Amino acid sequence: MTEQYRLGLAHLLHKEYALAANAFGDVVKETPRDPQAWSHYGTALTHLGRAAEAELALSKAVALAPRNGEAWFHLGVARALREEWPDAASAYRHAVALEPGDLVAWHRLGVALAESGDEAGASTAFERALVLSRDVPASSPSSSEPAPELPRANDHAEVGGDREGAREAKSWLDLALSLLALGDQDEAVAAYERAFTLDPERAARSLFRPMLRLLTAVGEEGEAGTEAGAGPNGPSRPGAVRPPARPEVS
Repeated sequence: MTEQYRLGLAHLLHKEYALAANAFGDVVKETPRDPQAWSHYGTALTHLGRAAEAELALSKAVALAPRNGEAWFHLGVARALREEWPDAASAYRHAVALEPGDLVAWHRLGVALAESGDEAGASTAFERALVLSRDVPASSPSSSEPAPELPRANDHAEVGGDREGAREAKSWLDLALSLLALGDQDEAVAAYERAFTLDPERAARSLFRPMLRLLTAVGEEGEAGTEAGAGPNGPSRPGAVRPPARPEVS
């Protein structure tokens, strides 16, 4: 590992993305067959919103090392920034195939599929992310320091960076709306509350609460109607509409 490579890594860890891009730009000129250098270079460019350059760099990274899940992940981010949703979904599929426990990649895959019009695929991806979110272990004290993780770029970030609290809120809101559409209202509320914790302003602006109130009102009217028209054998469509257990969320 050269001094310039180490310098680039240090800049990435400290979220100094312009400096990291400069450092890894020099590294790939010297060692153009180094897939990890291309991956880090593309990651830094993605954080800067330089999506076209990032896509070229990350395409080189995965061509040199097709089993680099992090490079596939950031290739998906770069494509999503350009709204190349089917291609972004393809990259995220590679990422989750290589790292099936990657919660964030499943979220991003769901977003890309939803934007591509594949609602069924998006729901599957979001549900997988929800399952993984329940399985995240609580942090436990350890005698050894964990290795520092490089920050990941956000496919819904504005050019130049994103706000810390909003990093995953968009994905959780997408999941909440998808679950609401499927009728899984309790799970939808849980996903919305996670989004609200991350970014209250974005969550409050979303359509989730108006949609939930509408569905709740429709459900209550439907149940009242079926009860009023029930014959001696009871309601004709028992349980056809199930109102949520927690219709109000803060």
